[in-house]
Amino acid sequence: MNPLHRAALWRFGIALAISLTGVPPGWAGPQQAEIHALVQELDYLIEYAERLAQKYRNDDAPVRFNYPALLEQLRMTRMRSAAYLKEVQTVVHPAPPAPVATSLTERR
Repeated sequence: MNPLHRAALWRFGIALAISLTGVPPGWAGPQQAEIHALVQELDYLIEYAERLAQKYRNDDAPVRFNYPALLEQLRMTRMRSAAYLKEVQTVVHPAPPAPVATSLTERR
């Protein structure tokens, strides 16, 4: 898929999620609404990754995808994004937190 089409589809998905779920009262603006939509997308991705992990748990390929590492990363990102929505930001961080340092592949 063309990157421009993918970006447009992503923006449409966020707008659709916001319109379907609504924005909780008292929010400061569109950035929080889009982060809220992103948290909901992360919930979906976590559920989908869990289903894939279950489906391929007995895969005997020599190199396997490390679903536990992916799930750990997704859950951490979801937790930190949701925490952002619940707190008042008083400190500006110069960089995002470091990713979980686990490879997404496993060798047998």
